[in-house]
Amino acid sequence: MQPATPEDAPTNPSNPALADSTTVASVASILQLFSSIVQHNQQLSAQVPGNPPPLIPPAPPTFPAFISTDTSPAGKSLPSLFPAIETSVLLDIARHEFRPIDLCKLDSRFRNKADVERLDSAAPCVGAFKEYPSLHSLLVPLTTYFAILQAFSASAGDAHATFLIGNSAARYTAHLLELHQHYEWTAVLQYHMQFHLHRRQEMLSGSYAGWAQPDQLLMSQYLFGRMRAAGGASSSRSGSGKSKRDVSAETCFAFNKGSCSTSPCPDGRVHKCRKCGASDHGEKTCKKS
Repeated sequence: MQPATPEDAPTNPSNPALADSTTVASVASILQLFSSIVQHNQQLSAQVPGNPPPLIPPAPPTFPAFISTDTSPAGKSLPSLFPAIETSVLLDIARHEFRPIDLCKLDSRFRNKADVERLDSAAPCVGAFKEYPSLHSLLVPLTTYFAILQAFSASAGDAHATFLIGNSAARYTAHLLELHQHYEWTAVLQYHMQFHLHRRQEMLSGSYAGWAQPDQLLMSQYLFGRMRAAGGASSSRSGSGKSKRDVSAETCFAFNKGSCSTSPCPDGRVHKCRKCGASDHGEKTCKKS
């Protein structure tokens, strides 16, 4: 009998080393299969339309910090901020007791008149149309008036009110410029005087927003029907040589209806009642039967 060779030796199925190598190979094969499946699914997901990556909203713009090297008016009195204006006038503005017709007291041209030293600061300006013959003559002191209101608000530390006054003042100025383009100046001036009186009552209760809104009721009373003539002032300058009609002896119909309360009359007419001839009232309030 020949001895058995290694090839003829029977395989021992219970060999631990052989079992471990077989298990490792199987696990590696399974992991490789899973990896291939995951990669394939990722490729399919990238190819599916309609699934874009989520959008990241852009960051809102960042405003720079406000920087000012100017001295803050907080704590400063109005007389120190407006030394050229009488303290009594500034006090009237701060109390909202300042009369619209007295805006001329804020105009340096008025203060520099030869008789300014004899002028009583408590006395009103002579007349609306005489002191404010043009839009420019009104806007100059009006801007000073708004500046005083803003300074008064800023000295109290009220940033919102300071902004509101400035914004409303700008809008009202634009409103006056627009009205001046379409209506007679005397009508616009009457509208402004009444508009200011209405806003004064609102400011007494702490509201300044009314300056930014046109007053439709006052516009209907003082502006409608008083449109500028075509060509306006330019045609009167280039002119035909005709003099303006004298109306100084005519009765003011607007006064009799109660819509012209400025004295003397801005149109140069006579303020007297058409019924009884009295100058202290118009036909609308006349008690004579």
